[in-house]
Amino acid sequence: MNFFPKIFRLQNPDIVISFPKSGRTWLRVMLDEIGTDLEYTHAGSGHRAGRLSSDLSTSIAPDYKRIVFLHRDPRDTAVSGYYHKQFRLDGYDGTISDFIRDPCFGIHKIMAFNKMWQDLSKLQPNMYFITYENLQENTAEELMGVLDFLKYRSDPDLVTQVVERNTFDNMRKREAAGDFAKSYGNALVPKDNTNENSFKVRRGKVAGYHEELTPHDIAWCQAEIDAFNSL
Repeated sequence: MNFFPKIFRLQNPDIVISFPKSGRTWLRVMLDEIGTDLEYTHAGSGHRAGRLSSDLSTSIAPDYKRIVFLHRDPRDTAVSGYYHKQFRLDGYDGTISDFIRDPCFGIHKIMAFNKMWQDLSKLQPNMYFITYENLQENTAEELMGVLDFLKYRSDPDLVTQVVERNTFDNMRKREAAGDFAKSYGNALVPKDNTNENSFKVRRGKVAGYHEELTPHDIAWCQAEIDAFNSL
């Protein structure tokens, strides 16, 4: 779901696609501050809709000139999704262990969604595939790669400034202070300033699921990922 509906839609615009809670907000803020004009979507995978993986498709791809797809480890994505649904949306009637196994929100749906778009990216020259993990490790370099793909003339100094301004800690401080409210409305303000789990920018840690899931859940996730990748 876009933060802003476009009244006038460009023909074959460029777009960023990701499963919810894959780090898209961070990427979007940086791209917006650099001055790009892009659309953003979860391509039917949003938590409000609660669709099964069998309901998802890549049918929107022909509508766009260039597509950037953002991938994140499904374990981190699922954990972040649980807190988002529990504390920012309409709540979740179950535990985090239930959530990661839920066919409408959990690991299996995330893997299916990511794979269908990753497979398409191998066939489509107008697609650019990036990972949240690489973006965390080499933010400026990965961001420049996205801008080059989009044919956007970027000033390296500006990119460096934007990256430094939007470190995780700075993003959290800016969200808490209401800095994003004017541009993004309620989509980028905490539901409750006293509850860090209600922040849009919550943790953002790579492999943070190790601190959120039980050893049993971690082992289950790994087994499911291994089984999925062997298909």
